[in-house]
Amino acid sequence: MPETTQPDSGSTTPTSDGGSGTPSNDAPNPDAGATDSTPNDGGAPVGGAPSDASTLSDAGAPAGGTPGDAGTSGDAGAPADGTGAPSDAGAPSAAGTSAPAAPVDHKQMVAIPSGINNGLTAVGNAAMIAAFGEPGAKTTDCSAITNKALADLTVTASVGPFRVTGLRPAVDAIARVFSAVQAANPTLYALLGTEGMSCVRLVRGSTTHFSNHSWGTAIDIKIGGVLTPRGSTTVSRGLLELCPFFHAEQFFWGAGFSTPDGMHFEVSDELLHQWQSDGTLP
Repeated sequence: MPETTQPDSGSTTPTSDGGSGTPSNDAPNPDAGATDSTPNDGGAPVGGAPSDASTLSDAGAPAGGTPGDAGTSGDAGAPADGTGAPSDAGAPSAAGTSAPAAPVDHKQMVAIPSGINNGLTAVGNAAMIAAFGEPGAKTTDCSAITNKALADLTVTASVGPFRVTGLRPAVDAIARVFSAVQAANPTLYALLGTEGMSCVRLVRGSTTHFSNHSWGTAIDIKIGGVLTPRGSTTVSRGLLELCPFFHAEQFFWGAGFSTPDGMHFEVSDELLHQWQSDGTLP
């Protein structure tokens, strides 16, 4: 579910594919967004009120850390099962031939392993506001971007399995994530959906902190049409399989927040600073 919701680069007006909806009830979290409604493309229209209802999640503070600016996650290393891609090799039979591998249930709920956000930290409101300014009004539901500079960096585009509205470099990174997933695990790729990306609003229960969805730097993912609810200590296997792909693009996984938010992936503090130093951001 979207953290602080923001749009992406280019004053591109979101198409009918994008649109965030009504966020769900999430506990206050200074750094992350709360579950929202269900946008078809996962984005709120730039300069206009969000259309379709979409459920964007709020990212909480990293596990073991205080919510707020760039809290360091206590996780280390990639998920225990690596990419989580199912193996095609079955156990050898008595005749010496391999039995067919059992189909992988990507919607099966599994435990959240340690080490999911190794080397990455969640980015807080102070860093986001310093980089982009406030995105818009402090509303409880998705509202329009009123920050012109941010609106100019917001785009609506296809990222492979669906369209999203968000910050241009974040949208580009997500497209690379899904391209890699399609090549490595086409079965999982076919099950990917979204609950939204851009959605200007406060973190659920907060009167001061924006969700990172507000800047269009966070996305909520569903597997086979199913969302892992915020606060769940287990996640769908498909989300666990996605983690290494997002980690490679320096996205922080919300399953590592103090209140787990398994559907939620967001730009990390490290990636934000990289964009600032290499000229990706104006």
